Amino acid sequence: MFDIEILLKEKLNPIHKIWYAVWVHWWPLWRSIYSGRSIQRKWEQFNLVAKGQTFLDYGCGTGFFTFLAAKIVGMNGKVYALDCFPRQLEIVEKRARNKALTNIKTILSDYETGLPDESIDTVWMCDVLHEIKQKRALLEELHRVLKRDGVLVIYDGMKDRALEYTSGLFSLNQKDDKLFKLTKIRKQEIH
Repeated sequence: MFDIEILLKEKLNPIHKIWYAVWVHWWPLWRSIYSGRSIQRKWEQFNLVAKGQTFLDYGCGTGFFTFLAAKIVGMNGKVYALDCFPRQLEIVEKRARNKALTNIKTILSDYETGLPDESIDTVWMCDVLHEIKQKRALLEELHRVLKRDGVLVIYDGMKDRALEYTSGLFSLNQKDDKLFKLTKIRKQEIH
């Protein structure tokens, strides 16, 4: 796997290093001030997360939505926080320890989840799909890990263009501007 943090540490100029450091540490504050509360209201409106669920925060960053989901799913639920940046996951792990949240597990990956087939109730992707090069391959992986009645929720500036990649795997259930709630199409429905 390509290690972006090695590139940042060894190859980038000091200005880019400063930008990355600021981004990692200030993004949670930015998210909470700028869009976090409105997205949380959409979670409630669309009934996206429930007690006891298994939730995958794909591209979790420093965990703003990871922690929100962990509180909602409770101790009988599980939240997987996946990101390709080790530093982001270190922050998630430290914050989880500080908050005594034992229902969060981190996954370092830039593509595959490593999770069993049909093990996830909800996959959440916030502002990450546009950054993925192999969008269709990733969505096939997410289709694999979602339970039969699982949902994929995409919140992304790509808006309707996101649906180009979901065809045949997911069907649109609900939509609100940049938020798409998609249901998994079962294999017998695909063929």
